[in-house]
Amino acid sequence: MYKKVLITSTGEYLDEIVEHTLDLVDGRSIEIIGLYIADTSAPFLTPSKVKQMMVNELKSKGKEVLESMGQKFENAGLNFKPMLIEGDPAEKIVETAEDENVDVIIMGTGKSKIDKHLLGSVSEKVVHSAPCTVLLIRSKHKPLEQIQ
Repeated sequence: MYKKVLITSTGEYLDEIVEHTLDLVDGRSIEIIGLYIADTSAPFLTPSKVKQMMVNELKSKGKEVLESMGQKFENAGLNFKPMLIEGDPAEKIVETAEDENVDVIIMGTGKSKIDKHLLGSVSEKVVHSAPCTVLLIRSKHKPLEQIQ
């Protein structure tokens, strides 16, 4: 059913995403594309040097996340292709899915209600724009209202 899978993560919930992906592929020979997007958006008045420092830091973190992701999939005997790009996360996920002709996008979700309403949801945007099936992995993170 799935021959090419796009997995995207900022590093949060990575173990959960990998676990679900391995369960989904169930030993079949498929291509896994690991995508990390360095979000280049910044407040309007942010100085260009500060923006560049932020992007460089995100790219550095992205390399670490992709390396970790790659090790997990390669240890399971799967083909892994890392991709690190800059831009708006939702737009780049959809563009990459289209360009790479993937069968399914796997990503995490789990923001608190406050974060979701203030910042929007990348996963929500992807679900509405993706050219393929989207599998959202609900994190084990507890929403604020459940923390006592």
